[in-house]
Amino acid sequence: MKIAQMFAPVHALGPGERVALWTQGCHRRCRGCISPEFQPFSVPDMPAEAAAGLVMSVAARHEADRLTISGGDPFDQADELLKLLRILRGHFSDILVYTGYTLEEISQGACGEAGRETLHLIDVLIDGPYVEEENIPECILRGSANQVIHYLSAEKRAEYEAYMREGRKVEVFSHESRVVLVGILNREREEG
Repeated sequence: MKIAQMFAPVHALGPGERVALWTQGCHRRCRGCISPEFQPFSVPDMPAEAAAGLVMSVAARHEADRLTISGGDPFDQADELLKLLRILRGHFSDILVYTGYTLEEISQGACGEAGRETLHLIDVLIDGPYVEEENIPECILRGSANQVIHYLSAEKRAEYEAYMREGRKVEVFSHESRVVLVGILNREREEG
């Protein structure tokens, strides 16, 4: 699995204490992407077992019992994502995954059988390509209005809806001598 970065505890990408993991590599390359540095498939592969061990270690160190996976696009590595989530499912009470694919595309096999199987291990899926012109502050947890929040575990809906009433959040982390903003940012509008 190609991993770009990981932070914890994160509160800007879902309710509770979370580990946030970004995968490296995305074929979609949406205009205005918040993380274009994660588009190339440029980092070495890490076995899913090693990646899971790293995630569990970070979770234990920060007492985080929830997981958010973004990217890049995690479903561009569907086979490895499936392996990772099979290991991690029992260790997290809530798994949220972002993808540029739609639920319909994944269900119809765009990411192979592994993509379809992965859906059974996810509680909340936020799908659809990022559309820069549709980045509005009312899209809590989503980058743009076209993206859809799917509650694959219906019991998570009330907690997520309560979380989203708090509005968009952004957190600041330090990583390798640089500042990293984590969360859903508002699109900057040009002033005339």
